[in-house]
Amino acid sequence: MEPWPTTRSPCARSSLLVLLAVWWGGLAPVPATADRAPAPDVLTFRLAGDVQATRSLAEVTATKGGKALRVFEPYEEDFATFTAVPLNAVLDSVYGKTWRSRDEVLLTCRDGYQPSFPVSRLLAYDAWLAVGREDAERFSILKLERGERVRVDLSPIYLVWDNAADAELRAQGDYGWPYQLVGIDLIDARKRFPRMTPPSGSSTQVESGFEAFRMHCTRCHKMNGEGGGIGPELNWPTNPTDYRDVAWLRQWIDDPASLVAVARMPRLNVKLKERSTIIDDVIAYLSAMAKHKVDPSSRAGDGS
Repeated sequence: MEPWPTTRSPCARSSLLVLLAVWWGGLAPVPATADRAPAPDVLTFRLAGDVQATRSLAEVTATKGGKALRVFEPYEEDFATFTAVPLNAVLDSVYGKTWRSRDEVLLTCRDGYQPSFPVSRLLAYDAWLAVGREDAERFSILKLERGERVRVDLSPIYLVWDNAADAELRAQGDYGWPYQLVGIDLIDARKRFPRMTPPSGSSTQVESGFEAFRMHCTRCHKMNGEGGGIGPELNWPTNPTDYRDVAWLRQWIDDPASLVAVARMPRLNVKLKERSTIIDDVIAYLSAMAKHKVDPSSRAGDGS
């Protein structure tokens, strides 16, 4: 069913489909690629894209320090207990201590979802790799999608955070909680995503929008061909700011369901501090990038 009547050309119709998936959206899962692990029970570790090691699920589970970990699960919005091992210990076993001086952690999930966060987050909070659920028969969660609770399998690995007694972490919602994890890469974000990076000399607001875009959008979406593989490309050939005004985009990011009742995307985390400013910053970033479109099939702008 069309979300709204349209007699637009195929190009414009494609643009509407892109917009429907802006921010946390997603279309059908994409097929596996070389960026994902060779098997669902193998975790692949990379450094700037180059494979450093692989670990079977059994090897990950054998990491010292494993325990039953009680967390506040952000998708179920309730406490849950997982069988988990400390992520930092796993990283030490693969990279030694040098990973602590790296810039960013890029994670890859089976369906193409690619969240990332600064390495500094791992030094500030305790992250764990969950390999099973202690309080349920199945290693799964009930996740809210399109207004209904859907059971989602978490295997092989679910990255969780020790947030049970940390209100600040709980307020961040599902940021940094990828499931079906199959890959970990230590990257320099600006070198890894040169086409996504705003032009030199961009305003402070655009730079802030870039950081917010990386945190909340690139999990699913690409910018000039770089980013997650669930949702559509947001700049080539069309950027949402090309055909929607700021007021519409603000409402869409704030609450997609207010515009499209069956929108898959949840609204931007309502517990975020300075949430309204974050929305404005992301729109400023999108507007800036609309003037710097790069064909993903070309080598222009890739730093090579």
